[in-house]
Amino acid sequence: MKGTTDLIPLKVSLVPVLKKIQAGKAEICLWKITEQIADFSVSTDDLESDHTTRNKQWMASRAALEALDVDVSKLQKDDFGKPYLRGKGKHLSLSHCSKYAAGITGSLPVGIDIEEITPRIERIAQRFVHDKEWEFIKKSKRIETLYILWSAKEALYKLYGKKAVDFKNHMIARPFKTTKSGWFEMEFLKDTKAVFTIQYEIYDNHSLVWVEGEV
Repeated sequence: MKGTTDLIPLKVSLVPVLKKIQAGKAEICLWKITEQIADFSVSTDDLESDHTTRNKQWMASRAALEALDVDVSKLQKDDFGKPYLRGKGKHLSLSHCSKYAAGITGSLPVGIDIEEITPRIERIAQRFVHDKEWEFIKKSKRIETLYILWSAKEALYKLYGKKAVDFKNHMIARPFKTTKSGWFEMEFLKDTKAVFTIQYEIYDNHSLVWVEGEV
């Protein structure tokens, strides 16, 4: 199901919540990372490493989930490392990069990814872009399209949640034209054949991509 990307500014105590996006049965929060670690109400016992920047991004992604009424104290990971809420039917996913964090929740499985758009994507493009996808990538939109494809496959990988996915051959986008925001279909060929609607937005030189649905 294709959703809307109506941008709703939020008035909350933490200014970095930029907007919410309502998309089908899912809801997304985009968060601008401006805080210091001490500004977050997250136990230091929950930090993934001693790396300050990485920890700040990690906390911002959970703050984005909190803005979507998720009790992050109940977050757990399954045997594959996929986060879920203990005792809840709500599905969720999160992502972060240097400037932004994003969270998504929904009644169906979901996945989200946000990436800063830079030329470095060219270094790994051959690893994740299928021959069919190269056919519709336009030179004028090459970098943006590569990031949308990468983020789409990251998001779908998170939705699937069972690892062992070949980004190049198990997830293949159907042709689309890259615009500031839009949607396209992607075939998922791991274990079964399914088609997912991928939604995306290019925001402040970042690719924000999300997906919802059943595998």
